[in-house]
Amino acid sequence: MKKTLLSAILFAAVAVAAQAGTSFKLLSVGDDVDAASLRDYMQEQGGVAVELGGAYAPADPAAALDAIGRAAVADTADEGTFGVILFGRFGTDRPQGVCLPAERFAILNLDRLESAGDPAKVGRRAGQEGLRVMAMLLDMPVCPFPLCVLVGYQKTEDLDRMSGNFCPPCHEQFRQIAADKGLTLLETPADAE
Repeated sequence: MKKTLLSAILFAAVAVAAQAGTSFKLLSVGDDVDAASLRDYMQEQGGVAVELGGAYAPADPAAALDAIGRAAVADTADEGTFGVILFGRFGTDRPQGVCLPAERFAILNLDRLESAGDPAKVGRRAGQEGLRVMAMLLDMPVCPFPLCVLVGYQKTEDLDRMSGNFCPPCHEQFRQIAADKGLTLLETPADAE
């Protein structure tokens, strides 16, 4: 009995240690992506670790976004990577993004987040979409609350009227799921109070 209990405790400790320290990995495709600002925003609003993975050059930039995402995971993910998020300019003729939680990646096309040359809007929209795809990679559903970053929307311009963060219940759920999946949680301003 003691041997079985000790084995179970040891197994649980190894499982937790293997999961501990995982994070999202943020990659930028192209030189005009301010990955550090995006990472800071995503960490501040989400409260989980986001590692800067640096620049990523797809072998075939004309490939479908899902193929680029799969290649990025194969090329950059390691045991500390929960999911890979790529930001880049892939052209206005391509989708706004692709998110495949089962394959551990999301891609956001900044060209589709453009706003008549307003870089502040593009940056805000990219941050919002970064939070959304982190939640999608954790299999979170759309939120019905209109002041949540996870509310559904129809047009890119709708992002400008939406919140840039989670509603309190979604933020709590996001952090709980992230903790359950072994992601590194960061202290948020609410935690410090």
